[in-house]
Amino acid sequence: MLTETLPIPQNLRERYLAGGIGELYPPQAECVQRGMLEGKNLLVAIPTASGKTLIAEMAMHTRIAGGGKCLYIVPLKALASEKFDEFGNKGVRVGIATGDFDRRDDTLGRNDIIVATSEKVDSLLRNNTRWISEITLLVIDEIHLIDSEHRGPTLEMVIAKLRCRNPEMQVIGLSATIGNSGLLAGWLDAEL
Repeated sequence: MLTETLPIPQNLRERYLAGGIGELYPPQAECVQRGMLEGKNLLVAIPTASGKTLIAEMAMHTRIAGGGKCLYIVPLKALASEKFDEFGNKGVRVGIATGDFDRRDDTLGRNDIIVATSEKVDSLLRNNTRWISEITLLVIDEIHLIDSEHRGPTLEMVIAKLRCRNPEMQVIGLSATIGNSGLLAGWLDAEL
């Protein structure tokens, strides 16, 4: 699938073309064909370095162009910083919430994309942060950690609470390795 034919915001398409991304990798094209840009829930299980971040970016920018707000959950503060920098170079307002970089929670809601750890999102939910109800797209990076003894319960609870508060919210789970992909896709009402 050629980048120039993608139904994504023009500014993002131009950035991709200027950066040498003229065509999507097959897994990226499959996500577009399965309705990702139309709001379908997806569980994306593809190898490392095969373009999961670009998949998330296309979905987020499409939602933002329609007036939406996106929450990108990561497991580690270092990954949050990396994604904050990466998304901030694409012409949208990006905020970060990890505990280290906290701004006031209500100020975070002014951003188009909020990058946060699952523990921080748990805190935001417990404190009834108003902008949480405005989330139209939830992206969970490294979603396979839902099986982790340490991080899994918090991540599972955060996803469940967000879906309960925002039943129309699109959900995209990203991972290189998912052991129980069919079960997880079913729980997310997502295509695999």
